[in-house]
Amino acid sequence: MKDQPVLFYCKDGTLYPVALTAEQQQMFEMTVSLLSPLKVISGKPQGQAINLLSNREEQL
Repeated sequence: MKDQPVLFYCKDGTLYPVALTAEQQQMFEMTVSLLSPLKVISGKPQGQAINLLSNREEQL
């Protein structure tokens, strides 16, 4: 998975990934570019990223 901004939803203190269509992803990336440069807080990781659209066994 490449380094890129991702969108999460917080519900009751738990983070959930938000699925976007290709058009929504493009709009999200354009919106994030307006905030450039982003400050990445590398000392506070939230967990390992996985691709939920591909076969889970490929990730292991």
